[in-house]
Amino acid sequence: MSLTFVKGITALQLLERMGANAATVAVRDQGDFQDEFGSRLFDLDAYVVSAGRWGDWAWVWEHSSWRCVEDTQLISDVSQGTTAVVLHFSEGPAEFRYAEDGQLLSGFSWEASTELKDLIGGAPSRFDSELRKHGANPETGDYGPLSPRALFLRLAEGVGVGLALDDLHTAPVLSAQLTAP
Repeated sequence: MSLTFVKGITALQLLERMGANAATVAVRDQGDFQDEFGSRLFDLDAYVVSAGRWGDWAWVWEHSSWRCVEDTQLISDVSQGTTAVVLHFSEGPAEFRYAEDGQLLSGFSWEASTELKDLIGGAPSRFDSELRKHGANPETGDYGPLSPRALFLRLAEGVGVGLALDDLHTAPVLSAQLTAP
């Protein structure tokens, strides 16, 4: 699961920033979404997304791609003039990225080990105090008592990101296909 959040813009604006194919953008209930995209939801090159808004944050769920994880420039692009957070979780890796005003400031991942890895960005230590607050140690890479997913969710919540579960699974959503890179 890859989720991108951007503060202060609409879901449609976020889709546009991510390169949505305008001909595929529509509000679909969950049944229509499944009818149109269900067979492609797990094809990594299908680029199927749904989008919405929670509080001040627009969000995009990449059902069948990891564009904001694979392309570090994309988080910089979507954060122009604002703030962006990317959360990525799969059976193996977990990733957290944070950007402001077109600059990737901090990001890290956890892979099948017990250590935080791949500190990246212009201010990789930006979340050190938050990491410590939740029992992690950024100097040693120990992520503490929380799972990587729980730790990264706490970091995202700390900057104001959130999402109603109904928005993902039951409510009608704005959805589209992103153009292939």
